[in-house]
Amino acid sequence: MTGISPQADFRVLDTGHLSAAENMALDEAILAAREEGSVPDTIRFLSFKPHAALVGQFQTVEREIREDYCREKGIEINRRVTGGGALYWNSSDIGWEVFSIHGGKFRASKVEDYYRLFCSAVACGISGFGLKARFRPRNDIEVGGRKISGSGGTSMGKAFLFQGTLLVDLDIDVMLRCLKVPVEKLSYSEISSLKDRVTWLSRETGYMPAREDIIEKILRGFSRMLGINFFKGVLSAREKELFSEKLGYFSSEKHIYRVREKKSQYYLRSITKSEKSVIKCHSNIDIRRKILK
Repeated sequence: MTGISPQADFRVLDTGHLSAAENMALDEAILAAREEGSVPDTIRFLSFKPHAALVGQFQTVEREIREDYCREKGIEINRRVTGGGALYWNSSDIGWEVFSIHGGKFRASKVEDYYRLFCSAVACGISGFGLKARFRPRNDIEVGGRKISGSGGTSMGKAFLFQGTLLVDLDIDVMLRCLKVPVEKLSYSEISSLKDRVTWLSRETGYMPAREDIIEKILRGFSRMLGINFFKGVLSAREKELFSEKLGYFSSEKHIYRVREKKSQYYLRSITKSEKSVIKCHSNIDIRRKILK
């Protein structure tokens, strides 16, 4: 069950287009400031420039990202502070984030409640474009059965960050080559099938919505579904201080390659195609411990 305190006031930040390292450092800076109690509950909107390929907190870059392709195309590689799978961001995509306190304005008995709460609010906002958007468990938003937004979260002490990605104008061919999707083993029809499972806002609306309009509609969704009020804010002096302290680390290979493939482990990925389906097999072989996962 979830509960919402009435007339909750949220600061709204639109930090515009930042580099991958800047966005990751700012995520942790705002989360740390919220945990300290030096800033209010916050909704942040963000975008990336240049384009970015982000692995989840516990993934390895070597396994998930085509590094040579990304370097050739000027796509930045970095690591999120949240878990989940690898993502490709182009500069038109918009991220939405909620920073708050466990047991504060939102009371959830389990993490799935947060997914439903915030994804339903964003889906309500997207529906303002005349679309039928809805929350799809466990953590997606879909339009017409196609995924248009995924989400995830993390905590720091009593504070939490819940974030999602809204696809606005996806170049799916670049995404397939940026991430380690075995494109060379997929037929044209299989790639078309992948395209049928995801969608993006400009595809659904037939035009490129303005960034300001997208943000306004998402905020309306939060207001309508969660009954919260907003005020336009700016980064605090404390957040700027934390950001400056953290940026060097989030720009470093120490962070980006924090999780590495173990020399004693091997990862195998196989795809077998039949007339009616594609069978994907993934396995980890731990030589030292003699374990197959």
